[in-house]
Amino acid sequence: MEMDSPISSFSDRNYSSNFPRELLCIPQSVAFLLSGLFFLLVLFPLALDVRAEEDETVFISGIKIKGLKDIELERIKDSMITPFPSRRPWRERPEFNEQFLEDDIKRIEQVLREHGYYGSTVTHTLDFRDGNRKVDIEIRVEQGDPVIVKTLNIAVLGNHPDDYVSDIAEVILLEEGKPFSQISYQRSKVLITELFSDRGYPLADVKSEAIVSLRSREVNVEFIIDPGQEYYFGDVMFRGNSDIATRLLEREIEYEQGDLFSLKETQKSRANIFETGLFNSVIVDTEYDERNFEVRTIYSVTERKLGTIRLGVGYATEDNLRAQLSWSQRNFFDGGRTLQVTSSYSSLTRGLLARLDQPHLVGRNSSLTFLLDVRRDDFPGYEGLSFDFNSTLSKEFFDYLTLFSSLNVVFADIDSQVVRTPIESARDSVFLTVVDLGIEYDLTDSLINPTSGMRLFFFMERPIQTTSSARTDYLKFLAELRYYKSVSGIVLGKRATIGNISTLGGTDPLDVPIFKRFFAGGSASMRGYSFQHLSPLNSDRDPLGGNSMIIGNAEARFGLFNKLGAVIFFDYGNVYSKSFGFSASNLKYAAGAGLRYHTIIGPIRADFGYLLNPEDEERDDRFKIFISIGQAF
Repeated sequence: MEMDSPISSFSDRNYSSNFPRELLCIPQSVAFLLSGLFFLLVLFPLALDVRAEEDETVFISGIKIKGLKDIELERIKDSMITPFPSRRPWRERPEFNEQFLEDDIKRIEQVLREHGYYGSTVTHTLDFRDGNRKVDIEIRVEQGDPVIVKTLNIAVLGNHPDDYVSDIAEVILLEEGKPFSQISYQRSKVLITELFSDRGYPLADVKSEAIVSLRSREVNVEFIIDPGQEYYFGDVMFRGNSDIATRLLEREIEYEQGDLFSLKETQKSRANIFETGLFNSVIVDTEYDERNFEVRTIYSVTERKLGTIRLGVGYATEDNLRAQLSWSQRNFFDGGRTLQVTSSYSSLTRGLLARLDQPHLVGRNSSLTFLLDVRRDDFPGYEGLSFDFNSTLSKEFFDYLTLFSSLNVVFADIDSQVVRTPIESARDSVFLTVVDLGIEYDLTDSLINPTSGMRLFFFMERPIQTTSSARTDYLKFLAELRYYKSVSGIVLGKRATIGNISTLGGTDPLDVPIFKRFFAGGSASMRGYSFQHLSPLNSDRDPLGGNSMIIGNAEARFGLFNKLGAVIFFDYGNVYSKSFGFSASNLKYAAGAGLRYHTIIGPIRADFGYLLNPEDEERDDRFKIFISIGQAF
């Protein structure tokens, strides 16, 4: 006979005829009591077991890695899955997983082998505490001696000049008698391929072999290169540009049809197109015509919005609250022009700036820029309204050298300044037409936060016409050298700036317009002084500006954790009233430290400067605090 399921409904028709109805009709209070007993006897112990399992979770309180020699700790950390606990005490400690740690030991051993340490051993110890709720992990590395490159052989197949072998030897990252590294070995193959791709052989075949002897701890390395057929540039195609004329892309191409193929030229052309600011992305593909030995290059672009509105708000100790609103229109009236209008406000300056850029005026990497700047300045040394029309022609050479020349027409209405000479007192405004010439040599790796390279800047200007109650004539120059180098994760930066204004004819030194004189002091200059106050001062200690200046800075920048870094610095310099008034005995010195929080727009910084050799009233104000955005230099 088929029985009903135990979970069937308690309806009359589903009762089995073999069971008395009285046994099935359990009072409701008894049912609650039985359910409670079931929870206490069965479910509650299970809940306690689950809770006990949760309480067995072990958290990592610290990880130490010892025994590393010439391998960076960050390289080991990047290879591990086991998370490192944060240095911030309020962050939750990561959970410990022993299997993850065992796998990490194998990964560390692989990293050591990649760096030539084939006989290395890695062990670990666990120190449990706080009732086995926390664990300290110590990883010990026994690197031993690395495998050394015994022989390095290079062979180029076919009839090719012998200089290929010497050129290949220069790009290979291995050297006889030096430690062998799998990473350098694999990277060398890529560099050899790129070398031949830049010389017309995009399909070069690079074969290599590295035979390692663990007994003698030596390795024999051989590279065999078959360049293949020489190729030339063919057709150039563009895809994805609907609103931007094709001719604007064509003029950014670094090569012509029939030129010897070069991978470097295609990448440079891609960068040129992207740097126009008209596209969100630029991808270059190549197609090979094996019959004609030509390479067709195809540039696929994604156009960006041509109009942009941006609003920025910030704070700095020198100009307090700062705000900026800008509107830009790319490809303005076609031709790749860019028009930008910016309104800015701070406690030091308020203004409206209009800028029009015309690229390719005299060929590739050249531009003509027009600026109209209307500004109200409230500086410590002077207050006034100025109108500045500037036209600048610039030309870039070799990707790192830029020459420029400008013609400025300046009208300034100075409301007040700390000192007025007889000539200045006789006029309420200054009208100047100034021509300048400059050169910039830049090999740094970043404009926002450089870590290596050098930058040299030279600038010279002279009025060619003045309209006022008296003629003002002078020759001004400014030279600056910056140098950066990274050593063991610490960025060393140096800057030296020198400037001079030589008055000509009967012009008095103080007849040089005050907005053209030199001022120093502040967050981006000499951090032992307030903004513009490293300068000749009047009796009220207001800055007058000077006609010669020398400023030097030295910094050591290093990381603390995550995006937070620190800086120690030493600044020196002075501003002098007379032309060529430089005096080593009158230099001012300041030292200090600072913090850097790195963001996508550059580091937010706080610097604490201390004046080392104050005089008179300076003794009461020798400590300065600066908050700003961007590195000091």
